[in-house]
Amino acid sequence: MTEIREILDSDLHAYVDDELDLETAAEVERWLVEHPDDAVRVHRYRLQRIQLHELYDDGLTAPIPAEVEVLLSDPGWMQWMPNMRRLAAGIVLLAVGGIAGWGSTSLPIFDEPVKPANFVRRALDAHVVYAHDTSRPVEVGVNQEILLMSWLSGRLGHPLRTPKLSGAGFNFIGGRLVADQAVPAAQFMYENSLGKRVTLYVRTGNKEPDTAFRFIAEKGMGAFYWTDGPLSYVLTGEMPRGDLLDLADMVHKDLDTVGISG
Repeated sequence: MTEIREILDSDLHAYVDDELDLETAAEVERWLVEHPDDAVRVHRYRLQRIQLHELYDDGLTAPIPAEVEVLLSDPGWMQWMPNMRRLAAGIVLLAVGGIAGWGSTSLPIFDEPVKPANFVRRALDAHVVYAHDTSRPVEVGVNQEILLMSWLSGRLGHPLRTPKLSGAGFNFIGGRLVADQAVPAAQFMYENSLGKRVTLYVRTGNKEPDTAFRFIAEKGMGAFYWTDGPLSYVLTGEMPRGDLLDLADMVHKDLDTVGISG
């Protein structure tokens, strides 16, 4: 069997950008099968590429604003370097497009300026208690996922399902019912190949719906939380904010695709 050479970061970027020949691409794919961390990185690169296209593709064909045309047509300003005209226009459009498209996730994002809702605090507490439990982190495992979802859907009074995060390297391992004062809540847990866990906390009855992503960080944990329809969600993990935001956006888009959150 031919030994697979070490794949470099430059190879991964070229693979994502479809710049490799078929033989080299196949070599990278064989490497990814044996190296799940690099497979996660490839997924993130692809996600970034998609988001960049969503942000800036319209700017490639957008007409130059009239006021910019006037500025760029000023002979006193541009006659000394005519070839810079389009470059200058592109910079202006990129700046305008970047401001308009910044934070292009499924929902707007706001840092938390005040004390978060009480259910967010309870979601963080539940993460601390169960995400580090080595003996029984979940009450019902993934092997009984159908039973788990039926049970939790009945307790919360709304149909639930588990968003798929395997594309980012996190697999669903199970969940449990959590007491949130007088309101039942569900906690779903995901784990990657390194044993890092994230939890998705779901509950009903939020009296002040807020469809924006909000973020809170404390004691090494970060959490994005939002409300969509009758359900509120808190995704908690111990990782950089940007990585957690990618996961939160995947959760929201997955749920929104099937309309389960509404």
